[in-house]
Amino acid sequence: MSSQQTNITITINHLNSLLNGVILAQKRGIYSFEESGLLSEPVKVVSQFIKVHNENEEQKKQEQLKLKKEQAKLEQEQEK
Repeated sequence: MSSQQTNITITINHLNSLLNGVILAQKRGIYSFEESGLLSEPVKVVSQFIKVHNENEEQKKQEQLKLKKEQAKLEQEQEK
């Protein structure tokens, strides 16, 4: 019997939406105290993951901007 591998793509937006839904439901009292406790750790982990991802994306943008500025400066110097 052969097993097929299924590729599933989960984006940061998916995780962020799920996290926001869990937090909103908890604020509305949808969970029991015990259930809320069980969700606490996964919510923290996903929150940290999203935070790190967003910081990395911001850092990439800053590095790309810096490279573009350096490239433009080099091009201006070559034109002289």
